[in-house]
Amino acid sequence: MKKDLDMRVNVLPVLTYNFLHVNDSRITGSDITIDSLECPEVGTVPAGVSLDRAVSFDKAGDIFRANKDRILVTTGVPGAPNADMSYRDKDQAIRTGMGIDVDQLMISTGATVDVYTVAEGTKVAEPIVIRYDMKDGQGSLSGQVVHAAKNSEVTVIMTYISDKEASGFHGVSTRLLAEEGAKINVVKVQLLGDGFMHLDDIGGACFAKGQIDVISLELGAKKSWAGCYINLVEDEAVFNSNMGYLCRQDHNLDINYVSDHRGKKTNADMQFKGVLMDTAQKTFRGTIDFKNGSAGSAGDEQEDTLLLSPDVVNKTMPVILCQEEDVDGRHGATIGQLGEELLFYMQARGIDEEEAKRIMIKARLESVARMIPNPEIMQKVQYYIQNIV
Repeated sequence: MKKDLDMRVNVLPVLTYNFLHVNDSRITGSDITIDSLECPEVGTVPAGVSLDRAVSFDKAGDIFRANKDRILVTTGVPGAPNADMSYRDKDQAIRTGMGIDVDQLMISTGATVDVYTVAEGTKVAEPIVIRYDMKDGQGSLSGQVVHAAKNSEVTVIMTYISDKEASGFHGVSTRLLAEEGAKINVVKVQLLGDGFMHLDDIGGACFAKGQIDVISLELGAKKSWAGCYINLVEDEAVFNSNMGYLCRQDHNLDINYVSDHRGKKTNADMQFKGVLMDTAQKTFRGTIDFKNGSAGSAGDEQEDTLLLSPDVVNKTMPVILCQEEDVDGRHGATIGQLGEELLFYMQARGIDEEEAKRIMIKARLESVARMIPNPEIMQKVQYYIQNIV
């Protein structure tokens, strides 16, 4: 299948002044090859987990539509922020970071979704590992739904890998539902070749005391878009995110992460660590949205970006939206080059500037890689990092 793309994605929940062009991102392309519309088969499905293979994207959204009023719970207080963009995604079964254009791409191509359902009270010991091994010139578009019933827990690890010189297209839509007391751990590792276009879209919801944790590493692909939108629907729901990224050569990375707080005493912690080199470009949007009724909630988003070339382009847009008084919202961004004092310290110990840069890159990325709960995949990522810098 050949597909022309013209998509508006990673739209900020509320638009801001657009002189930096950070309100959204555009994905365009002609004659994009998409020859695989199914997820790769997993080796083993653990006990307590049921798998429905190759479900239509629309059908797989039924679990979210059945709970839509609960997910979008509101106190009924009228009013919305100026330039609110929620209307764009009102037809999504569950709102995602990249938005409805990805849903429309999935439906128009006939891409399918694997649906994982974890039985109530089941704590799955071994992770579910989904491996996308991409070939040069290949195109893939597919998705997953992970539904964790009450008081269950599951870990899903996804790896996207190809040869370093390979080109192609890779798109994934992942939707998550953590019921009361349930926990979903998602790990995504992107090691695609230097010619790939990559889309990774996440949307999810947590009910009372439910939790979603996302660990992601964006290390390859020429053009990459990543979005994540998590609804903290009911009291004491939790969202934790840790992302590491490396942009080098002329690569481009575009990120949009949102925590939507609706329940009381919800908590979100979003951490991003990255490195820009050569002529790479990166745009980061991080939003904490305290809806009316989310009293006692807390949110923290922090980005730490190391710039290793005067020719990189970095755009960072941290946002806090607030309709509630009793909340604790924090955001911050540390963006800069290696400090002169640090360089002097290393050089005094026989470490030249280039080696100092390599040490700092590895330290940042490996701090996220060490969170991967699979020794084989963790070692593969560490090996990749060691050989790419």
